[in-house]
Amino acid sequence: MRNQVDWSKNPDEVVSKLTVFNQRKIPACAAHSIVTMMQIQWYRHTGEIINFSPRFLDILSWTPDLDLYDGRDMGVVMDLATRVGCCTEDLLPNDTTLPIEVYRDRSIITKAMIKEANTYRLSNLGLRPQRLSGNRN
Repeated sequence: MRNQVDWSKNPDEVVSKLTVFNQRKIPACAAHSIVTMMQIQWYRHTGEIINFSPRFLDILSWTPDLDLYDGRDMGVVMDLATRVGCCTEDLLPNDTTLPIEVYRDRSIITKAMIKEANTYRLSNLGLRPQRLSGNRN
């Protein structure tokens, strides 16, 4: 890992490099927002913009209490981004024009996707999610 990139002096340069996602009617806002945060963190730590696939995190974050059209739990998605990582769109395109049952088809996740995701775990950057506790005023 290279030294952290200080982009506070020119944030527009970084923001212009980020992927602009259109989730259309797919209820995958948790995965899309986590992937954007991952891009920023990866850039800050390595100087590279990685084109992560929100679809990967959206599929893996399904829990038995959710229906096909339900949104995902942000904590579950963040935990996956930290422990499992996220593959790139080279392996799993984030095609939000697909019908939701195709977009969220768990059978399309491959060993290659899991292996690539392991390369891009937030924990590889030394980052861990922080839980807020106590009263919030």
